[in-house]
Amino acid sequence: MPELLLESTFVSIDIEATSFEPSKADIIEIACVRVEGGVITERFSTLVNPGYLLPYSITELTGITNAMLVGKPKIEEVLPLFLRFVGDSIIVAHRVEKDMAFIDKYYRRMYGKRFRHPHICTLSLSKNILPNLKKYSLKDIADYFGIEYRRVHRAMDDAQTTALVFLELLKLLWHRLGVGNYLEVKRLSRW
Repeated sequence: MPELLLESTFVSIDIEATSFEPSKADIIEIACVRVEGGVITERFSTLVNPGYLLPYSITELTGITNAMLVGKPKIEEVLPLFLRFVGDSIIVAHRVEKDMAFIDKYYRRMYGKRFRHPHICTLSLSKNILPNLKKYSLKDIADYFGIEYRRVHRAMDDAQTTALVFLELLKLLWHRLGVGNYLEVKRLSRW
């Protein structure tokens, strides 16, 4: 494994919500995996009770039901745990701006300021590194790399798959650019 993977630490995240628009939706599931030296070393995952019934379309998409959310914590309980898990690690997500917008919404509500944290988007990175792919969904990119993708639209599966995709993208960058660490790769590729 290239040296850069042995030195890399990041947290891959995924969020499921009541709709796709962060300003009009609420988080119903959040998951993160910490990757150190190319290995998933820690996981954090929880369902989140939004305080109202889910749209049927979201239950169909995610498999998350209203019954599954009964007794689950509210986002006000979950956000501090999420922030502690992430710490000062770089956040990686597929369509990271969407996930960051959800976190920022609650962060501003609870702490009165914007959530500013270093982050990398595997969608944007994939488009730059793999310009000949026809589609760039997480499943399409996972298929390209031969990564098993069990359940689409469940936060833990998506977070783990995103982490594995990012590691494969780092390997490609390593071979193409010959760069010694992923922060230098970030600077050169202007994510």
